Amino acid sequence: MKKTFENSPSFKTAIVQLRDYVDRAKTEKHKLLILPHAGPDGDAIGSAYGLYLGFKALGVNVSLACKDPVPSNMEFLGCSDLFMTDFDENQYDGFVFVDCGDKVLTRFHKDKPRILAEDVFRINIDHHPTNDNFGTINFVHTTASSACAIVAHMWQALNVPINPNLATSLLLGIYTDTGGFVHQNTQPLTYTTAANLIEQGGSVSKIAKNIFHSYEYKTLKLWGKVLQNLHITDDGAAIVGVPKEEYESLGATRKDLEGVVDIINSMPEARYSIVLAEDERGNVKASLRTRKEDVDVKALAEKFGGGGHVKASGFTIPHGKLKKEVKWKIVTEE
Repeated sequence: MKKTFENSPSFKTAIVQLRDYVDRAKTEKHKLLILPHAGPDGDAIGSAYGLYLGFKALGVNVSLACKDPVPSNMEFLGCSDLFMTDFDENQYDGFVFVDCGDKVLTRFHKDKPRILAEDVFRINIDHHPTNDNFGTINFVHTTASSACAIVAHMWQALNVPINPNLATSLLLGIYTDTGGFVHQNTQPLTYTTAANLIEQGGSVSKIAKNIFHSYEYKTLKLWGKVLQNLHITDDGAAIVGVPKEEYESLGATRKDLEGVVDIINSMPEARYSIVLAEDERGNVKASLRTRKEDVDVKALAEKFGGGGHVKASGFTIPHGKLKKEVKWKIVTEE
């Protein structure tokens, strides 16, 4: 039998530590705050909400916060109002970082430095290879398909009852981070974990309907404009830039660009794809994808201070602005 993360010594050790902490937290009435990364995706929201429901079931006082609101296509989970966009850091005894390949990705660290203080209790749950195990308790497993998959096995180990709401929340992250079970990070354990969640009431159809089969008019209009500007370089990079005014003119946001990089990446001509987009804070964010076995977009993202996975990564250029260049070259015909 192939060894998987939930059978690893580090996972089992962390489970013992977490069980001991839960008992102590209930006795001492600790307050925990769950923090996913800013600009949350399906895995960030699904794992954060899944943690919230699980800790509640265990009797732990827990809250949720995220720098950015829950995306509209994930509102079907019914958790949008639970996520605070601001909080008093001194009101909490510990923090749970989830789906954060780097501890600063919550984007709360500058205004609320206590969340990263050395003497503060932290639970760190993540599947990115860039994570440096910064938690007091670490569930960092790079072979996991998603943070949601890790949380699913955490709750299984602690005998947390899984209701349909919790199951759908965790299934959301697995489904989105694997691109509907087609990305390279889809392993046999991924299907087993998903099947268990479906047996417990998780709804794939609800997730697929809201995430992959529901697009607003403004989103499709934006995608059309973006695809018109698509360019493929000589080395097979499919690249497009999206200035802020381009999506704002349609009443859209940068979030409406989610998914377009995967469409671009579906082209057989593309060795890898890059979507560069200005965000609302004056930064440029890059999303990178590839389907080629010999291409590592994580290595490319790391050159610009980013990271992620071999086939799906990203980076941010602070205080950036996109500037379009037009290049021409002369070729001779024989």
